[in-house]
Amino acid sequence: MAGPVKAYAWPQGTTAAIVGPERSRIRQVVIYAETAGSFTMKNGSGSGEDLIVQPFPVGMHVLNIPDDGVLATAGAFISAFTGANNDLTIFLS
Repeated sequence: MAGPVKAYAWPQGTTAAIVGPERSRIRQVVIYAETAGSFTMKNGSGSGEDLIVQPFPVGMHVLNIPDDGVLATAGAFISAFTGANNDLTIFLS
């Protein structure tokens, strides 16, 4: 069992950092985009392995990750988030 799922808000302009607990599974990302952009999640730090690189158009989008999600062994690190006035909600367990 992967544990309880928690949601974390990540508004545009937040400094690059780890979201949630250091070891976690990325289950879902909800994107609210006023402008087109992209985000990159890495493992643990800005120099870590790319876990998710996702471009998105304007609108509301849901990125569902099947099975056990994407394992971030050193933490889900948001290294890049482009666009303007965009928000992510990241679901981790």
